[in-house]
Amino acid sequence: MPVRFVVLSLAAMLLAGGGAMAQTATVPAEVAAVRKELLEQCGGKARFKPHFQSEADLNGDGRPDYLLDYGAVVCTEGNKVNRFCGSGGCTLDIFMSGADGYRQVYGDNVRSWSIVRAGGKPVLSLNLHGGFCDRAGYQPCHKRLS
Repeated sequence: MPVRFVVLSLAAMLLAGGGAMAQTATVPAEVAAVRKELLEQCGGKARFKPHFQSEADLNGDGRPDYLLDYGAVVCTEGNKVNRFCGSGGCTLDIFMSGADGYRQVYGDNVRSWSIVRAGGKPVLSLNLHGGFCDRAGYQPCHKRLS
């Protein structure tokens, strides 16, 4: 039993490491600049969880679009409270590819998000603060961006 646990633990570490390595590959300058800015806001000491950076082809041009989830940033020095999250959720930035490179098309708080398929195309499903739907903050607000 202990050998099996060790093997499973090693497999989990290797899989987790692969996700982290994929995020350090070449990314657009705009995405790298956000990571650098967040690191500076954390006093130069931050940990980026694997789900900080996600890629999906949201606009169907065959190139990755980037979703940056600030809820996955952990400042490791000083005030360790996640300053990028609040009652409205955590900041989510979306950088979309285009003819002139990448541009930010979304940058606001979300409580949660997921990519779903609708009509065979990826669609971003957002769970937002109620204020986005002219409701009280605690009330649900769901929007889809395509």
